[in-house]
Amino acid sequence: MINILYFSYIGCLFYSVIMAFVYRQYLKSRGLYIMIPYLSLVFLMEVYLKWHPYIWPLKSTVIVYNFYRPLSVLFFACIYYSVPVMQRFKKVIIGIVAVYLFVTVLTHIFSTPISEPNIYLILARGFCNTLFAIFFLFSYFHLDNAALERHWRPLIWVTIGVVTFYPVISISLGFHEYLRDLDATFFDLKLYQAIPQLMSLIMYSCFSYAFYLCKKTN
Repeated sequence: MINILYFSYIGCLFYSVIMAFVYRQYLKSRGLYIMIPYLSLVFLMEVYLKWHPYIWPLKSTVIVYNFYRPLSVLFFACIYYSVPVMQRFKKVIIGIVAVYLFVTVLTHIFSTPISEPNIYLILARGFCNTLFAIFFLFSYFHLDNAALERHWRPLIWVTIGVVTFYPVISISLGFHEYLRDLDATFFDLKLYQAIPQLMSLIMYSCFSYAFYLCKKTN
């Protein structure tokens, strides 16, 4: 069951990479071309993290996630910042990213080593990415131009994936140690592992459909 869930998740992630590459010519006008290198990097990272315990069983993978989380904030900030209808929120997005990166650097210098997790930074990452997505939804639903609505419809599906994934995953990661120590399971699946993978299935499926819509609504 554990292997089925993992391979379903990693397969869905890989499928989203393929879909982004196949429809790459239609992604540029929506600012989604950056999805190709980003999703490819995430796929390689997840494969690496899967095999890491077998190769270096005594080394933690926390440092990888601590580098990845600021990268994910920058990535989604870039996507939403590039959307013309987000004009009113662009300065806010820059401010949020600047504060998040500044706090992250200070935290790892003076408080929590980069080799250790920090629950507040985990929650802040989810809050930032969710907030960017909400800004887009607010802007999109205030459009009164049918052509613009159709053009940006694919980004709605990216946003659905984001607002579904990050609030849930942030709570799950926040209680990671508690769920691990409690050995909380569901159908023999460890919840602290199963929840992120299940939510990833939803998010990457939304991404794949968004890439398809980029061509359909071109």
